[in-house]
Amino acid sequence: MAPCRMTSSAALSRPVIPMRVALLAHSNSPWAPYYARHFLDRGHEVLAISFHPKPIPDVDLRYVGAEEADGRLPKGIYLRRVPRVRRLLRGFGPDVVLAPYIRSNGLVGALTKCSALVVSSRGSDQDWGLPDGLDRAVLRWVAGRAEIVHASSPELGESLAGSGVDPGKIVVIPLGTDSVQFSPLTGPRPAGPARILCNRKHYAIYDNDTIVRALALLRADGFEFECRFAGTGPTLEATRRLACDLGLLERVRFLGDLEHHEVPRLLHWADLFVSAAHSDGAPSSLFEAMSAGVFPIVTDVRANRDWLEQETTGYLCRLGRPEDWARGIRFAWENPEVRSRAAAINRSRVRRDCDRVMGLLALEDLLARAVRLYRGRP
Repeated sequence: MAPCRMTSSAALSRPVIPMRVALLAHSNSPWAPYYARHFLDRGHEVLAISFHPKPIPDVDLRYVGAEEADGRLPKGIYLRRVPRVRRLLRGFGPDVVLAPYIRSNGLVGALTKCSALVVSSRGSDQDWGLPDGLDRAVLRWVAGRAEIVHASSPELGESLAGSGVDPGKIVVIPLGTDSVQFSPLTGPRPAGPARILCNRKHYAIYDNDTIVRALALLRADGFEFECRFAGTGPTLEATRRLACDLGLLERVRFLGDLEHHEVPRLLHWADLFVSAAHSDGAPSSLFEAMSAGVFPIVTDVRANRDWLEQETTGYLCRLGRPEDWARGIRFAWENPEVRSRAAAINRSRVRRDCDRVMGLLALEDLLARAVRLYRGRP
């Protein structure tokens, strides 16, 4: 498995060799616009093929999805759209296709392969929901069709290799965050109750109900707080009903779907960032909170342990245990000196190890390398 060096100054000054880049993506993901804009700004031609209708400014985007009323994609849509995607790719004539999420866009990229292909793993996308042997066989087939397999964290790279993907194909590049856009609030924070932010989407894997139950425990204990949930998804209404049933709607607001550029303002409002996700790859929401100096209280999973130290730079909670999040929120709020030290350490770590600009340059290098491999050159 090849690690990526994130701080190569040579990458910034090297001349650009223009490529025709096809991005098979979900345009509503927080990273797709950054990818597309970066490649465009660097002089590459870009076509985005998306299973979500949200436009990306200045980018030629072709929508191939068919969403259900609740925002979900119908089962089998990826396989049904293979002929349409194949026609779009042949008409564009890409040098390379980048397909994040192996089990969706990656599968489509493998089935429509007409150029160099880079597939990218982000977390739960390695689980196809098939019997284990078949699950791994499909994963290996998709990876085998690709010139390079990008993993967004060391844990995901190890998981890919453990599933039988050639370690020589795997390159780890964290998704990273923009430390300028996600900068700390300048000046003192206003007085008031603890301000808590959860900006994970409302899907079962993110388990926002556990956060709501933790807030109910804090309220029963007389702890003063305000909480905002940002995002939407199929479990939103159930989580809202739970908050209502627990008598929390005076203290909890559900903001719905927000544009990504609005997230820094929310982080400036917040004192604490919470996430109860059952699993994560390279959690960009965590990196953004760390960069903005907001103290993280998150699930004790490898993706978070790689970045946080318990009760020093964050607070790690057992999966599905509301009492842990209640304890972590109280600990962080009652120890402002810990929050202050953590803010400085976490921001420095983000700038050093997962800067978005250097990550995008590294990804651009990866695409150029895939083109050379496809054409039979080292």
